[in-house]
Amino acid sequence: MLVLLLACTTDTDTGDTAGDLEPTLTNVQAEVFTPSCAFSTCHGEGDGSANLLLAEGSSHADLVGVPAEGDATSGAPADGSVRVVAGDPDGSYLVQKLQTTGTFVGDIMPDPAGLDAERLALVRAWIEAGAKDD
Repeated sequence: MLVLLLACTTDTDTGDTAGDLEPTLTNVQAEVFTPSCAFSTCHGEGDGSANLLLAEGSSHADLVGVPAEGDATSGAPADGSVRVVAGDPDGSYLVQKLQTTGTFVGDIMPDPAGLDAERLALVRAWIEAGAKDD
């Protein structure tokens, strides 16, 4: 009986996790960019850090097909990296920064701990599906 009670979800728990979501920009925005990146001190207002805005309505235009650039603290990647290469998560600078692999400048994102595996998988799946703006 106790086991059954622990397995039930509460009314506030939809049961959906980032791993259950369709790989759309809307879901990436809601699960990753808005709660983890789009703050005034990071990528939420003005020019954003590294001239990158990840606020709703700006993120796609500032990511897909856009050369990565640094800021005064991080510098710019020297290899001509592109923030998001549609269809190629491993070739996308954003993924390198999020999964802390590859050659990137500055800190991992989001600072200080990076993303959990489900949210990272959602970003990767969105890029692999063509990084479309929905």
